[in-house]
Amino acid sequence: MFYEVRIFDAKGELKKVLSPKKLSNRFWKDGEQKLIDFTDKESSSTSTASTNNKLYKNDEYQLEDS
Repeated sequence: MFYEVRIFDAKGELKKVLSPKKLSNRFWKDGEQKLIDFTDKESSSTSTASTNNKLYKNDEYQLEDS
């Protein structure tokens, strides 16, 4: 289940609204390749981390620091 997502600019003005249907379509289109693994892995290698960063570097939607 996906909920409506609202994207705001630095001034707090609404930039874009992503509908649940659009988010669902995006999820199923991309599949599991872009999912983030949040499991605690003590022996994770740096090559895996750099690969994950490359996947999300070109992502259209990124969180901003406030």
